[in-house]
Amino acid sequence: MDGSYLHIRCLAHILNLVVKDGLKDIDPSIIKIRAAVRYVRSSPARLEKFKAFVKEECINEKDLVCLDVDTRWNSTFLMLECALKFRKAFSNLESKVGLYTKEMTKYGGPPNKDDWKKVVTLMPF
Repeated sequence: MDGSYLHIRCLAHILNLVVKDGLKDIDPSIIKIRAAVRYVRSSPARLEKFKAFVKEECINEKDLVCLDVDTRWNSTFLMLECALKFRKAFSNLESKVGLYTKEMTKYGGPPNKDDWKKVVTLMPF
């Protein structure tokens, strides 16, 4: 049939499916961190307030947090890797901005120490 009915999935797509399946075990923690990043990135005012907390914590990073993209297999890793660098700023956001805490209740609350610990454990993989 000259390969007319042969379908081979793209390796990147297969890798994306494998990674997503593996992340299901710590999915609630990832959802909280993703929601925290989305909160910060959702408006210029929130981003400026977050930058102030970054400066307050003396975090010397040129890049800020970035959201993951569902179709890119490594974007969740990049989002988590970046968010880990700013976890103290997220903690300040939690303690000093009531709107952030209120909005994060939809996701089970802001990321806590256990959520960050799970992500730190996952990152080498």
